Amino acid sequence: MGGVFALAGCGGGSDNKSGAGSSAPAGGGTGCDTPINADSKTLRRNLQYKEKASDPAKKCSECAQYEAGKFGDCGGCKLFPGPVRPEGGCASFAPKNGAAPASAAPAGSG
Repeated sequence: MGGVFALAGCGGGSDNKSGAGSSAPAGGGTGCDTPINADSKTLRRNLQYKEKASDPAKKCSECAQYEAGKFGDCGGCKLFPGPVRPEGGCASFAPKNGAAPASAAPAGSG
């Protein structure tokens, strides 16, 4: 059961049946604890989202899909609703400006 909550992302394990969570909370909180709905949890699980990227070169803050500051200290993602941590990562990493991450760069050409 704990694995489900680990994949839930910044939103933790709380369900939000209303589908809210598309903007930062009004209380001045960090936004990382914004509840996420079941559909977002499913997308996160399918995309293998983790709160800490296994490859630092492929963390959310380096991804073209990342929307910095959308949820205060947490950003957002264009692929699923709710907050994501800048140091998080998923299987759909897309480098900003089409550049390959250092860990995926081909070994010299010539």
